[in-house]
Amino acid sequence: MYITEIHIYGYGKLENIKITALQDFQVFYGENEAGKSTIMSFIHSVLFGFPAKQQAEPRYEPKKHSKYGGLIKARHLEKGTVIIERVKGKAAGDVTVSLEDGTIGGEDLLHELMGGMDKGTFQSIFSFNLKGLQNIHQLKGEEIGRYLFSAGALGTDKLLKAETRIQKELDHRFKPGGKKPVLNDQLKELRMTYEALKKAEQESGAYESLTLQKEETEQKLKHLDQKKQESENSISRLNELLRVQPLMAEERQLTSQLDKDGEIIFPHDGINRLERIADQLKPIQARISWLEDRAAAIGTEARTNKPDEELLEQELTISAQLDKLPDYDQLRRERSSLELKLEEITEEIEKTNDRLHVDFNEDTISQVDTSVFIGERAEEVQLQQQRMEERRLALEETFQEETAAMEALENKAASLKDRLLDEQSRNRLAEQAKIVSQRESLKAEIDQVREQAAAIKAKQEKEKSKKTEEKKVQNLQTALLGTIFLIIALGGLWGGQLFLSVAGFIGFLLIVVMKLRLHGKAAEFNEDGGGLSELYKKEQALIERLKESEGNNGKAAEEALAKDEILQGQYRDLLSRLEQQNIRYERVIQLFEQWELEWSELNQRQSELAQSFLLNSSTRVKKIYDTFLVIDRQKQLFREKKRIQERLELISKEEKAISSKLEELAGTFLDNPNLPLHDSAVLLKKRLREEIEKEAKYRELQTKLLEIKEECSRLKKEVLQFQEDRNNLFRLARVQNEEEFRNQGIRHEQAEKWKERLADIALQLDVAGVILHDRRALNMPAELKEELERSKAEVQMVQKEQNNLRDRLAEIKHRIAVLEEGGSYAELLHRYKQMRYEFEEEAKEWAKYALAKEVLNRTVEDYRKERLPKMLAHAEKILQRLTNGEYIRMIPQLSGSGFIIERKDHTLFEANELSQATAEQVYVSVRLALTSTLISRYPFPIIIDDSFVNFDKKRTKRVIELLREYTGNQVLLFTCHDHLLKEFQSGEVFNLNRKTEFLAN
Repeated sequence: MYITEIHIYGYGKLENIKITALQDFQVFYGENEAGKSTIMSFIHSVLFGFPAKQQAEPRYEPKKHSKYGGLIKARHLEKGTVIIERVKGKAAGDVTVSLEDGTIGGEDLLHELMGGMDKGTFQSIFSFNLKGLQNIHQLKGEEIGRYLFSAGALGTDKLLKAETRIQKELDHRFKPGGKKPVLNDQLKELRMTYEALKKAEQESGAYESLTLQKEETEQKLKHLDQKKQESENSISRLNELLRVQPLMAEERQLTSQLDKDGEIIFPHDGINRLERIADQLKPIQARISWLEDRAAAIGTEARTNKPDEELLEQELTISAQLDKLPDYDQLRRERSSLELKLEEITEEIEKTNDRLHVDFNEDTISQVDTSVFIGERAEEVQLQQQRMEERRLALEETFQEETAAMEALENKAASLKDRLLDEQSRNRLAEQAKIVSQRESLKAEIDQVREQAAAIKAKQEKEKSKKTEEKKVQNLQTALLGTIFLIIALGGLWGGQLFLSVAGFIGFLLIVVMKLRLHGKAAEFNEDGGGLSELYKKEQALIERLKESEGNNGKAAEEALAKDEILQGQYRDLLSRLEQQNIRYERVIQLFEQWELEWSELNQRQSELAQSFLLNSSTRVKKIYDTFLVIDRQKQLFREKKRIQERLELISKEEKAISSKLEELAGTFLDNPNLPLHDSAVLLKKRLREEIEKEAKYRELQTKLLEIKEECSRLKKEVLQFQEDRNNLFRLARVQNEEEFRNQGIRHEQAEKWKERLADIALQLDVAGVILHDRRALNMPAELKEELERSKAEVQMVQKEQNNLRDRLAEIKHRIAVLEEGGSYAELLHRYKQMRYEFEEEAKEWAKYALAKEVLNRTVEDYRKERLPKMLAHAEKILQRLTNGEYIRMIPQLSGSGFIIERKDHTLFEANELSQATAEQVYVSVRLALTSTLISRYPFPIIIDDSFVNFDKKRTKRVIELLREYTGNQVLLFTCHDHLLKEFQSGEVFNLNRKTEFLAN
């Protein structure tokens, strides 16, 4: 089954989610709480039903909406496209299954599609997660091996749990040498009670005597009870006799009447018997008349259908010859086939002789030795020829390759040599390259000078800008001070203050002088170039020198020299390769010479074999073994030809015998004996069938005639018998005719009614317990009353004796009770029996678990012998692959249910000796092996939930590569680890963190 689409209406927190185009290997990635476990549970629930409320497994019922369920679309190997929809309904949900052909069904159809697989088995085999690995972490060392064995058998630890639970129950009940188990404790108490019982038994002499007296007294009381019961029964019987006295009076009256009429002799049911005889006689007499007429007609018809007795006497002979007719036709066909085959064999023999250029016949072909030994020699020679021919072709191909390689190397070396420079040219180019190197240094120096000039110029520009800013500030300050001093001077003049006016003019003059001096220094700085002129002069000189060297093409010279150096190296390499090629060429020549020598020897052996096959010396044999097979076939053809000739002679004799016998029979019984053989056979068969039909009809008529005669005879006897029965009735009634017989019957009927009443009275008396003696006693009522009084007195006397015995019994019981105080023998005996019963019941419970353990062990042993080897073989391959060959074998324990793991250095480890990571890899190996053994039968999806997160990078990659090989099963991997995603293509991954991408439209 291949899931192609998942549509979740509502399941847990997922609502209206649709995932389509699922791949063969599909990864569901999501962080915690993204919905991975919900989707896994949804798949299980749709396929097998929602979990019940009382189960531990969550139902994932939506909290915020009422929609519950969804559908899965899948491809089935036999049914095509299948849609499985399960929604809220009964406990497991209501399921609807739709097939591609329009069929719609429910749980039964789904169960059929799942091949009878239930949820537990599916989860155990095809769905596994970290829980299995966590179980390994939690187990003790000695339990790991048995857990791995259980996983290989059932996919889960059910086998281990069952074995552990059974052993726990056995240990709880009994342990050899134990003290706390139930059976051990009960056995100890039982032994102590038995010893106390034996001790009390020795002290119970008086107790036994009292017990014997008690039993005798109880027996006497029982006897008196019986005697009292008998007396009370007698009283009851006497009272009943007094009650039935009126019935006895009626009985005496009826008896008197019957005695008066006397005995009436009449047969039982005589009237009805007489009427039945009359009713039966009438149809019998009519049947006799009809049968006599029918017998006359059948006799006439039988005479006209009398068969030919002579022909019927030959029936077996004719049938036998007719049965041989198909054999005759078969013989004719076989003869034709053999004649044709004989012609083909003769023609093939002639063709073979032509192919071999010989003239073999039965005598000459028998002289040729075609034994197995000769055939093996011929086959060996032909195989060697084939190998030699293959060697020759390989040598020729190698020779051509080596020759072509040598010529190519020689041509390449010659061509490369022509491209090399002579010594004079190399010296000239070296001089030009030297000049080029000087020109490059001049260019570098010019660049350096230019860089220095640019740096100085940039520095001057920076200082000039700075001075300009400073000059602006100074001019502003000077103008401000000058204005101030000028205002002071003018103010002094305006105010008539001469000192103040003079001071202002002096300050103004000082400011003007200072300004003029600063302007002169700035002009002096601008005229100073900071060494730029010298750098410009140096640059001009270097440019002049560079122009002088530009007439030489130095760069081309350097390139030519470098190219020639490369060519020189290539040429030296070619010379070395040419020398090695020449050595290989010579070696091929030597191999050719050796091949020719071996070929000559082989041809000599072939010629010897050809002579032994009686072939002409001029005949050229290419394949001696094929020739041997042809000659051996020729021998078989000659033997086949002889066999066919002998068979043809035998067939001719059989044909003659069949045809002559049929002709003889046709001459005897047919009017025209000269007809063709098949026509005669048809007429004989038709004639025989007609006579057989006549005989059958004749016998049938004779049988009918005999039956009619027998029936007539029987019916006439019945008539006589009925008449005799009627006369017997008359004799029994002692009458002469029918009228007297009927009168006698009326009187007899009245007497019978009286007898019936007497019988009814007798029955009532019998029910009342009245016997013959009692009937006589009824005639003496005084005696009955006297006997009744005696019985009542006897009851009173027995009651008095019973009271005395009961007092005696109470005294004896009191004395026994005194002896039993403090734990008597009887109490110990009762206690011992009770304890033994409880011990036996507990032992039965222990035996149940012991039997269950034996059955489990036998089941495990059967699994170990039948299914385990196949599963282990596949698990070993998986383990080798996961561990990169570090562990190579998994060996089951000789006893118990564990594994021994073999490392590549042949060191053996029990499961508890492995590292935790290796134990996990063994678990994954057995789980995948168990799954793969069921692929062909149950191609269900393999569902894995983060079961490889503890593997390192390499082993994770190996297990993913391994899962990709499960082409018969779809693989659904759920993970929350993003580092695994790089192992998959983008189309194989669903990111559950982006649920909006999967919302159904």
